[in-house]
This record gives sequence, C-alpha cells and structure tokens, in this order.
Amino acid sequence: MKKVTLFLALLGTIAACNTTPATSPITNVAFDGELPQRSFRFDYKADLAAESADEELRLWLPLPSDTDDQQIGELTIEASHAYKIEDLVEGTGRSLYIESTGEDISVAIHFDVTRHATAGGGSASASEIAIGLTSAEMIPLGGKVSAMSASIAVNEDGNHMGVAKALYDHTLERMQYAKPANGDWGRGDAEWACDSRHGNCTDFHSYFMGLAQAREIPARFVMGFPISGGGEAAGSTDKVGGYHCWAYFYDTQEGWRPVDISEADKHPEMAQFFFGNLDENRLEMIGGRDILLAPEPAAGRLNLFIYPYAESNGFPTSRTTKSFQRTNL
Repeated sequence: MKKVTLFLALLGTIAACNTTPATSPITNVAFDGELPQRSFRFDYKADLAAESADEELRLWLPLPSDTDDQQIGELTIEASHAYKIEDLVEGTGRSLYIESTGEDISVAIHFDVTRHATAGGGSASASEIAIGLTSAEMIPLGGKVSAMSASIAVNEDGNHMGVAKALYDHTLERMQYAKPANGDWGRGDAEWACDSRHGNCTDFHSYFMGLAQAREIPARFVMGFPISGGGEAAGSTDKVGGYHCWAYFYDTQEGWRPVDISEADKHPEMAQFFFGNLDENRLEMIGGRDILLAPEPAAGRLNLFIYPYAESNGFPTSRTTKSFQRTNL
C-alpha cells in the first residue's frame, strides 16, 4: 500500500464542553479528588475495493479531537491516496476525505489517547444552546416523544437537573438494551424507540434527547468507542467490536452534564453514576446528528457518522470493511 503519512503531536482542540466554568458547583459528582484516567493507542482501519476501472470512489472517516476530557497525540495516517482533513460543516469534529478512480482505497489511522473520567460542567454559547434545542430528522419535536415528555411528572427545582433526572429515570425504566436480529434498532429513531421500548445506545439517547428538548432542555449527542481492559497491563491489546454513544443535557446552573443510559441499563448498579458522570473507558470521536461533511456527499447529511462512509459513482455503498483496536499504554 502506498503510504501518505501525517504526523501530529496534538490536534487542535474541538471541545465537547465549553471550558468556561459552570455558574455554580455541580451536583451528583462521583469523583473526589483527582479524576481517574487511562492512556491507550487506538487503531482505526478501513478498506474500500474498486469493482471497475472507471468506478468513482469517495470515502470519509471520522478523526478524533482534543476535548476537555481527552487529549489526542501521535496521530499517524497511512493512506493509499492523497487525502484531506476537514472540519465538519455541521456537527462537532473532523473528518478525513479520500477518493480514487478505479483503485482500491486503504486507510489506517493510529493515535494515542489520554482519557479522563468526567462529570461535565461548563457553560454554553447562545449558538450552542440553539443547536441543543434544534430537532434532528430522527429526533422530531411535536410527536409522540414530546407528548410522552409532557406526561412525565418532574421535580420543578428552578433549573434543569430535577427534570433531566426524571427523564433519565423514565428512559431507564421504559427502555431495554436489546438488539434482535433484523430489527430496526441502531438508527437513533426517537419515535421508534418510544414504541419499541428497546434498542442500543443510539436509541436510548435519541429518546432521552427528544424528551429533554420537548421540555426546552438543550441536549447533544456524542459518538465514539467503548474501551475495554482498563486494568490490564501496558501493551495489552483488544479488538473494539463497534461504536458507543452517549448524550449531554444543559442545566442553566451546572452546565453540560453527561448521561449514559444504555450503560446504566446494562449495569443497574451504575445507574446513579451514569446520571451526570462518565467513566474513562471510552473515546469520543464526533458530536451531533444530521452530520454534514466536507466535501459534501451526494447523499447529503448523515444521520450518524462514526463508521467509514463511502460512495460509489455518486451512490452510498456498504462495501467498506473496517476494524478497530486499542492497545494500553
């Protein structure tokens, strides 16, 4: 494979949370003193085979960024063709873009991560608040999720924490983590999740976001990967089977607070923790829904963007193969 290699000591910061301190101390913080953290190397590989000599192939992959909760270093990209790195036009993060005519495309991205546990916090700009209140195609306002939100009894405590906790508890009670064969789970369709009462992390958090936005609580969506083996020795490796996602809601006094409701469902003993706290066993890649990439795909906006997205002769193709691995540092 021809190599086109990029090395960066650190990426520019695209923070998941604004660094401005919250206006008052945050509550339900699970950490006392220094935040737990871990370091690992992550490998993201993708291959797209050409089927004819004149086939026009285009491929986009997400790239990690520094946030308040993680630092990225030693980024190396090996690619079969020249590529571009672009900020997302809409959404939070960056992407790598590569194209070819009639030739296979291969990309391998390697980078180091130091990831911290977090309880969130930090204020938001007016534009961030507006985005957090804007519905997505799969998280519409005014439908059955909004009606459900209005029916939930909440603790009106003068800020959003009590309301968000009631919505979190409702989601945890109503939804079950399940991925039946040939099911419609995994699309982050809030209305579908309301009816089906099951799904994966996208469905849990899309439903929660719809409930929150219906109550005029800003919310945002984050995609990344789960990172196993936190207690294993340096040098230990493990394949990462797939993505993970979580959400934030904005409280007027405590700032952006995280939730991971699907993990709370899988680990009931952690239900209190995952309201307002995240562990260090994760990697953040991209924020947002209805993602708009640069250059713009022929298909337009993407509902979700964490796996490689490819087009062949102007149409989406699922022929891309992918693999992910972490190595403890």
